[in-house]
Parts: sequence; structure tokens; C-alpha cells
Amino acid sequence: MTDTVPAIELRNISKAYGALRVIDDVSLRVDKGVFITLLGPSGCGKSTLLRTIVGLSQPDSGAILVDGQDITQAAAHNRPVKMVFQDYALFPHMTVAQNIGFGCEMQGMSRAATAERCRELLELIRLPDLGGRYPDALSGGQRQRIALARALAPDPAALLLDEPLGALDLKLRQDMQRELKSIQRRTQKTFVFVTHDQEEAMSMSDLVAVMNKGRIEQLDTPQNIYANPVSEFVASFVGAANLFPARVAAVEGGKARLEVEGSEWVVPTHRITSGDGLKAGDGATVVIRPEALTAGASRATNRIRLTGKVTEQTFFGDRVHLHLSLASGQSVLIDARPQAVQAGTEEMTVECATEDLAVIANG
Repeated sequence: MTDTVPAIELRNISKAYGALRVIDDVSLRVDKGVFITLLGPSGCGKSTLLRTIVGLSQPDSGAILVDGQDITQAAAHNRPVKMVFQDYALFPHMTVAQNIGFGCEMQGMSRAATAERCRELLELIRLPDLGGRYPDALSGGQRQRIALARALAPDPAALLLDEPLGALDLKLRQDMQRELKSIQRRTQKTFVFVTHDQEEAMSMSDLVAVMNKGRIEQLDTPQNIYANPVSEFVASFVGAANLFPARVAAVEGGKARLEVEGSEWVVPTHRITSGDGLKAGDGATVVIRPEALTAGASRATNRIRLTGKVTEQTFFGDRVHLHLSLASGQSVLIDARPQAVQAGTEEMTVECATEDLAVIANG
């Protein structure tokens, strides 16, 4: 983390297939030992970006550096990075130990050194007794860990993981999320992870790069991306969000007065999370997360209050999701505890502290 030379650096990478621009002038710096996730919907360019790093796709322009060395033109097998795929890509005719040792042998390691490396990695992934088995005798989670060990065996500068947990069921996927993060911490390797699953990205990553239409819209910690989205896309893609169109009436004294839902909302200017600030007449979007809305109207100041008709209730055990229909017709989602909602409630007032919302400058 303190090294001045990044593990991976992308400089103005672009890639197009015909008229379709899949990666659009992307620059990214990934420090050593960081777990970073490329997050975005299908078709946003995240997997293509990963493939350009590993050498399975050549960028049309830009440069790729690993440990400060330009590898843009290097063949995939000569790059100091390794990739783990969703389908594992294990050799079915090789044992687990042979699969793990394959990359070591390709590097010219001795048989004894390769065997020792396999032993170390089987211990790391908590499968010390499975070296003699074949892939078809393993569970999905075991095959995924073997694929991870095989990629780690040649000691790459970084490990690239392209939706590696997508084929697993929910419980096993959650177990593997914890296991992957644990392995990354123990090895201190740089992991570049690709997923379209927001919860997966937020729970595992040191940094998240949210991608949309071939660009990185926001690069930040999971906490900041959730609390301080810089665009409507980021706000709506990462978690649930209530979005309110607004017009700026005035900005003065560290406060922004916004016209929203037919009333005036006074918001501290430090909750403006995008743009170079707002001025009177500008359009904006106010973002309120469902859990930031609480039932009832308190006497506290600096609160936004909304009243509407309850149109839907969905029970999730310790949480209940409520949908309010406001007079304007906008639907608002509230994430509340069941005890906060009285049975038979048809109309409700909810409030949100102004410190718990975000304001995005339009344009």
C-alpha cells in the first residue's frame, strides 16, 4: 500500500468492436495489495477491461503497466498476471496437484519446488488432502478454490477474477466471498475482481470502480460510493435509492435551498456529492436511501419530511419494505423495522436527516 509504483496502471485504454465503443478512454491506478472490484451491468466493459490486462484482448489505444513495466504488447503467457474464470477452466485429465503445479512447471521450477508450492497452496485454500483427486470428483466450491490456487502458484503480480462465483449457489457463494477475501489478506496479493452483484462488490472490496458504458463513473471505497454517489447511475445501481428531481433556489452560508416536491429543502452544501458546486437555477437530484427514512415526525431540526399513502408492504423478517405514494405521484421506498409500522397503516409521514441524503448536480 505504501509502494509508489502501482501493481497495475491503465493509461487511456480504449477498445471498440466496429462502431461499439466497449472501453472508452479508461485510466486506472491499482496499488499493491488492494482488492478492487470492477462493478457494473452486463455490457458496461468490465470483463473486456479485465481481458485487456491479462492479454486476451488487445486495446485499440492506451497503455497497460504492471509493476511499472509496460506490457501492452506482451503475449498473454508472458504477462505477470493470472486470471480465474467463472467456469474454473481446470484440466480434467490432471489431478488437483498437477493443475496447481502446471504454471510452476511452465516457469521452469524444479519438481521438488513445484511440489512444495502445491503443498503450501493446498494448505492456504484449506484443502490439504485433495492433491490426488481429479476435478470431476470435487464440489463447485472446491473447484473454485483449486482454480484460485492454480492462478496463485506462479506468484503473479496481480490476480484477475472474472465473475468467479457466478456459478455457485447463494450459500456457497457467500462462503466463497469470505474465503476469497481471507486469502487475499493472507497473501497480500492485488486482486482485480469483476462482478455485476452490488452486495458482493461492497462486502469484499477495498475499492470499487463503478462502470457504465465503457467508462468508470466513480472510483472510491464501498462506503463512499454508497453514501456519496456522484451520478444518478451510481446512486441507483449501487443499492436502492429514492431519487427526487430538484431545482436550486439559492446557495449561501453553507446551505443549499432546494425546491423539491413543492416545498423547500435546506441541505448543507457538503452533502453535494458531484460537480463543482451548485448555484441558483441549477437542476439537481436528491438521493435518499430507503434506510435513511424513519417513520413518524420528530421535533428535530434539519429534517426532510414526506407524507404519502402506503401502497405496498413486503415483510423480510427483521425488516419491512414500504412503498409510499406521494401527492406528486412519486413512489418512495422505506426500509424500516416491523415494530415501527402499525398494522393497517394507510397513510404515513417519514423523515430523513439532511446529513443522510446526497445531492447530485445535474449535468
